[in-house]
Amino acid sequence: MAIIVNKEEKRRDIALSCRTLLLEHGINNLTIAEIAKTAGIGKGTVYEYFHNKEDIVFEIITLFISEYEEEFYKKVAQSASTKEKIYHFLNLLYLNEETKKHLSLYREFIAISLMDGTEEMEQFSQACHNKSMEKLTMVIDEAIENHEIVPEARELIPALHLFAKGLVIDTYMLHTDAKSEIERFVETLFTLIEVKEEQ
Repeated sequence: MAIIVNKEEKRRDIALSCRTLLLEHGINNLTIAEIAKTAGIGKGTVYEYFHNKEDIVFEIITLFISEYEEEFYKKVAQSASTKEKIYHFLNLLYLNEETKKHLSLYREFIAISLMDGTEEMEQFSQACHNKSMEKLTMVIDEAIENHEIVPEARELIPALHLFAKGLVIDTYMLHTDAKSEIERFVETLFTLIEVKEEQ
């Protein structure tokens, strides 16, 4: 009797087995041969589940994003204020050595995308952008509905997202201290958008 393989599960298993490899070698230095060896499969089998190396990279980054989302929703559930939720949204990428490795990978992905990115990379970036914007929008909309912040704050969602992306670059290029920049930004933002109690 033939064994039925769940293709999505197998893709995920291969990606899971290669996540450390990707973090250690980076995108450009990763090879299909190393992926196959690490996953314990033949090179031909890799191509049964992935179109190319980039496809594997997308799958691994998607795993990281899922972990980030899980942690974000956990923090949001524990947070009393919208200010804390926005702080967690911005700060989760800078928590520890593991997240710093993810950031390094993300920076490499951005650099490759800007220099010689493919249409698939653009589409993947857009999908990641949309998911991130959904989380921000959820937090802002809920705060507006609860009269915690002014309705005009919704117009700042793209700027908030741009701040997050810019900080990824500045922490590397300018050695900016992410924690203090995030704290300063969030404090200033909420000075402007928080609903003030009438005297």
